[in-house]
Parts: sequence; structure tokens; C-alpha cells
Amino acid sequence: MSDRKILVTGASGKLGQQVVSYLLNDFDVKPNQLIVTTRNVESLAELADKGVDVREADFSSPDALEQAFHGAHSMLLISIDASGPRTQAHLNAVTAAEKAGVTHIAYTSMLAPTQSPVVFAHEHEATEQAILDSAIPNATVMQNNWYFDNLPDYYASILQTGHWLSSAGEGRIAQLSRKDLAYAAAAAVVKGSQSKGLHQSKVTLPMHGAEALTHAEMAKVIDSVIGTSINMVHLSDEEYQAQLESFGLPAPIVSLCTTMDHHNRLGLSNGTSDVFEALTGKKPQSFESWLEENKAELQKLANM
Repeated sequence: MSDRKILVTGASGKLGQQVVSYLLNDFDVKPNQLIVTTRNVESLAELADKGVDVREADFSSPDALEQAFHGAHSMLLISIDASGPRTQAHLNAVTAAEKAGVTHIAYTSMLAPTQSPVVFAHEHEATEQAILDSAIPNATVMQNNWYFDNLPDYYASILQTGHWLSSAGEGRIAQLSRKDLAYAAAAAVVKGSQSKGLHQSKVTLPMHGAEALTHAEMAKVIDSVIGTSINMVHLSDEEYQAQLESFGLPAPIVSLCTTMDHHNRLGLSNGTSDVFEALTGKKPQSFESWLEENKAELQKLANM
């Protein structure tokens, strides 16, 4: 890889931190071959001390982004937090990467954004299209499945109440751990950096886990490992929405939950791990193994 530089955006986020760790420790990327961007450079002082080029990146400013991306050959664009509109920010990043002379861009998208009813799917669809339409010669779009890690992060109430409200029906979901998706992203950006850009190559890779489970099957695995007794409550979209609204949840959260279950019911997160294995050379972690690894934290949540 010699003088070719890799850039990772959002390097202070949960996924970004893990990607950077894999690049340095598992993929033999030297600190001086790595550029990372963040909104707060002080948060990555430890990386700077190791010799990594830490830069501030303002996604609302295309000119500033072009400067932040300068000198990068292969770039991983990690989708920014979904706490607000992000389409323009992503489009700014793609434009800046093109102007900065990036020859390969990898992007963390979601599964089936053109078909998905999920409220933020249109943002990923627009970003993917911008990448395909750009003059950047090589691209790897990783359409990531949902994270196992969403369980403690967003669905702790399932463990705390013992009730899983779901309108996903028999929809199967081949989830993965955040660590596995970070490893895949690291593999994608490294392989892209080795491309000389002689051939136009833009690929879309669906990232699925080792097994595709329904919500009810997931609940049984959780019960087995954590010792819970989860009661599945199967609802229609309308019933699920009404229940969530009765809890006083904000409208955007209600929309997110109901549209994610609709997505799952349509089978848009069903699949096999073949593509993940081809990219990474390894099998993804199973749900049961992930639960065992995080058992103490999950049991603590269940007992709160």
C-alpha cells in the first residue's frame, strides 16, 4: 500500500473507532497511512499521538470537506448519526471526495434503501445514487443489516418488561454485531486502497449475518442465554403504532419503530452471510455468541 492513504470519517463514533482499531491492528495500516476525520479533533488526541493524521470535518461545508479529504486515495464514508436530516451532508461528502481526487469510496448504507419503508431509507438511497453518479472510479457500498447492539442501545425495554411488541410477523433478519460490520468496513476500504483505479468498479454488497431469525426466534435465544421469559406480542402496524403512542413516545421514534418492523416483515433484512465472508474471509458472529459475550450487561439491564 506504500504511499496510498486511507481516510475514515466519523472516527470518534462507535463504528468508526472500531474500524480504525482494525485498520491499525488487523490490517497492518501504518499510522502515517491513515487520515481520520471528526467534529472534535481533541476526542482523537490518542490517535494523533500515534502518528495518525487527525482532521476536523464539517459536513455542512463542502469546501472545508474537500480540504479535510485532501491526499486520501481510499475513503470510508460512515453515515452520520440519524438524529436529523443527513442527505445534504452525505452529498457534500461525496462531492468533496470527488474534488479531492479520492479514487475509491466505501460507504456504510442500509439494506434495500430503494424499497425500504424505514423513515431514513431515502437518505441512504440518495447517497448511494450520488456515489454511483460521481466521477470517483471505484466504490464499495456496504448495505449493512441491523446491529445486534441495537438490543441494549434501543430495545432495552424488551429485557426490562419481558414483553416484545412486534409487527414484523415472520420476517427474518440476518443481523450482525457492530464489530463484524466494522471489520467488513475496514476490509472494504483496504481492498479499495489497493486498487489502482484502472477499471471502473462500483459494487453494492449486502451485509448479512450468520443466521436469519424472526423476532420470536430471537426472543427464544435471548431467553436461553440471559434467563429471561420474553412474551412476544404480535401486532399489526396500526396496533403497534397505537401502543407506542400510548407510551408517550415522540412521533419520530414511533415512526422509526413501526417502519423498521414493516421493513423486517417484508423480508428486506433476510439473507445469507456469503458476501460478508467473501469480503472479510471470516464468518460473522452468531446471535447466541454475541449474547454470551455481552451477557453481564444484558442481565443487568433485565434486572433494572
